[in-house]
Amino acid sequence: MLRLVYRLLLVWVSVAAAPAGARAQTALLKGRVFDDLNQPIAGVQVAAEGTALSTLTDEKGLYSLTLPAGIRYRIRFTHPEYRASVIELTPANGRTYDEPVKLILRTTDEVQIIGDGGRTGIDDRSGMLISPIRMEDVIKMPTVSPSVEGFVRSMPGVASNNEFSSQYQVRGGNFDENLVYVNGIEIYRPFLARTGQQEGLGFGNPSMTEGIQFSTGGFSAVYGDKLSSVLDITYRRPTRFRATAEVGIITTSLHAEGVSRPKPDKTSRFTWLLGARRFDMSYLLNSLNTTGDYRPSFLDAQGLLTWTPSHRARPERIVTRRDGQQDTVYIPDEKLTFSAFFAASRNRYLLIPTGRETTFGSITQAFRLRVAFEGREISGYTTGLGALKMEYRPTTRWYLNTIVSAFYTLEEERFDVEGGYLLGEVNTSFGTSEFNETEFDLGIGTEFKHGRNFLLAQVASAETNFRWTSNNQATHRIQGGLRVQYQHVEDELQEYAVLDSAGYLVDSTGQFGLDEYIAGKARLDARLYKAYLSHEWQLTPAILFTWGGRVIWHDLIGQWMVSPRAQVLFRLRQDAAGQTDLRLRLAAGVYHQPPFYREFRRFDGSLNLDLQAQRSTHLIAGLDYRFTAWNRPFRLFSEAYYKFLYNLIPYEVSNIRIRYYPDRVADGYAYGLDLRVNGEVIKGVDSWVSLGLLRTSEDVRGDTIGYVPRPTDQRFTFAMYFQDELPINPTYKVHVNYVYGSGMRHGEPGRFDRRTLRQFPAYHRVDIGFSKLISFRTQGEIRGARGLESIWATVEIYNLLQRENTVSYNWIKDLQNNLYGVPNYLSARLLNVRLVMKFW
Repeated sequence: MLRLVYRLLLVWVSVAAAPAGARAQTALLKGRVFDDLNQPIAGVQVAAEGTALSTLTDEKGLYSLTLPAGIRYRIRFTHPEYRASVIELTPANGRTYDEPVKLILRTTDEVQIIGDGGRTGIDDRSGMLISPIRMEDVIKMPTVSPSVEGFVRSMPGVASNNEFSSQYQVRGGNFDENLVYVNGIEIYRPFLARTGQQEGLGFGNPSMTEGIQFSTGGFSAVYGDKLSSVLDITYRRPTRFRATAEVGIITTSLHAEGVSRPKPDKTSRFTWLLGARRFDMSYLLNSLNTTGDYRPSFLDAQGLLTWTPSHRARPERIVTRRDGQQDTVYIPDEKLTFSAFFAASRNRYLLIPTGRETTFGSITQAFRLRVAFEGREISGYTTGLGALKMEYRPTTRWYLNTIVSAFYTLEEERFDVEGGYLLGEVNTSFGTSEFNETEFDLGIGTEFKHGRNFLLAQVASAETNFRWTSNNQATHRIQGGLRVQYQHVEDELQEYAVLDSAGYLVDSTGQFGLDEYIAGKARLDARLYKAYLSHEWQLTPAILFTWGGRVIWHDLIGQWMVSPRAQVLFRLRQDAAGQTDLRLRLAAGVYHQPPFYREFRRFDGSLNLDLQAQRSTHLIAGLDYRFTAWNRPFRLFSEAYYKFLYNLIPYEVSNIRIRYYPDRVADGYAYGLDLRVNGEVIKGVDSWVSLGLLRTSEDVRGDTIGYVPRPTDQRFTFAMYFQDELPINPTYKVHVNYVYGSGMRHGEPGRFDRRTLRQFPAYHRVDIGFSKLISFRTQGEIRGARGLESIWATVEIYNLLQRENTVSYNWIKDLQNNLYGVPNYLSARLLNVRLVMKFW
């Protein structure tokens, strides 16, 4: 009996002492969860990933969660009607942490990027630059081209001096050097477009996007074969029905998504995500110097369909590792997923020009060009992209996928345009009666351009990829894959141009001839075999090392390409809450870019197949620093880089048209510094500033000139996005988007030795928008019209300062056959109105 009493007493003492010991080794996390209007959100699940620790917020949005101390946690805040948010925390023994969290309605389509608080930084795993990119910000940002690519142009290291185009240049590279993925599928763009006016919208549809990652260099071997950058877009997998409709002067878009309801005896699920856009720039084009009948039309449709077969929840299992430690293997509810992605676009551009008047020069010597046109220009393309994807997750440690995709584009250019021009010198003497009048004529002549160009391109690929994680702490993560790609191009060119100022045709040597003549047919077939392997190794809690490489075989040029790459991420410091606030990233790697088609084509239409892949070696060092100013969070991103460039194919750029010189080979370099600061200048609203310094040059092998600037040698870039709201009513907001870029290089067309001799004027542009949000919801309840969740009305003023930005030059001759470069300007100041409606 005494022994039984003794045992019961011992058990009672142990049970009573256990909570005290636990309390001695725990910390308390508490706070408030609120929405955009500072209203509390009830029913938010607060859970520590990988554990059973969770709680819910009360009607005041308050939560409290007890955590064991000394362990690093990712605390996830989720609610069916809001986008998830994540904070990282390593609690200290006995401390209390007060963490307020703001959630964004799913109707505003916030893009939740990996990281703490979603602020600009470096993703620990991918090394990719991340930013607080919400689709709400993309929709609100006043910009001519509302697409994901348009938003990326505000990132550090990115330059774009053409608001009509969605293309961008990264750290001295050209438009062809940027990778774009959507859900792991590589995206291609049209080839024949000459100007941004003909291009249409970028591929990424903001209404369908859930997350993006972007790297300006030094990315891992998981991403492939371009010299400059990678943009990785993830389209959303729907969890409920919702829809968006946008109506504006320039853009119209529709989007809808939903999920099937599983039957009582089945757990399979089907989701659908559909979007369509219309883009009409005639309103903008009518503000250009060239008058006429502009009829641009861009339409596209995209869809993502997913199906998950019958599944059931499976309990996790405990495994014992070789070192004797136990680890939990979680079994996903949805082990197998099938998805189908499609995208189709149709773009038509018709111009019937009538006239043009342009004044150019300086305050001491000015010229005026008047042109009368006849003829028309028709260009366009039809593209299609389809992909099937199968994903398999036997456990949360293993992930495998197989992707089969095909891309098709049919493009055409047809133009016959004749322009009779009169070039005169303008009186610049103030106070005279002839001020700003043409004093005498310098040249009179005719310019005629004819073209019949057609291109067909097809790309088909099949690939399989895997990812394996060693344990719940992801000490090791290995990724790899194989890909086979087939490329087919058929091109038919017939184009010539005549520039005459003396009543008869002479070429540059005084002989009868044409200024430019291109004719030919080409057919290319190429097969590429690719493989990659990447290993992420968490050496210590503060050091993550990633290394790997890619191997490519290109049968058309007969070349093997090997690209080793490595990155190291150091978490240098943690704040009082245990979150990393200072990171250092070092990266080095080799990047090859095999030629596709344009690199092979000479100016006369013939091909040079004796090429090698262009190569770049990246050396990068970057700091990511989180700090507090004015009691509000901010983040500083800085990165210094140097790129060694080999086997370059020189080129020239006119507007967005790139023409390569495949018979020349050059080596070069690019170096610079990128800075970005973002944070809550106004409490609760993100703003940012980006700054880039760059120098890039190349040296053509075999010449005696030495290093010359590359066409993309833009020494200084600056971008700012500022948001403000009324303190008493935050549904009223103002958004300012400012871009500055120093002049890039250009030269006379067809003159290789003079292609970068001149410099464009600097690019300035300020766009401003005013918006009002009308919400029909209060704490998740619809209180207004049935199904209508919110209305966002915006009024925008483009090019607020009425800056005449130069995008390219037309070259004409005077009576003595001297060449004059006449600037082509971009859009003038214009007013735009948009209405965005979101439905439940």
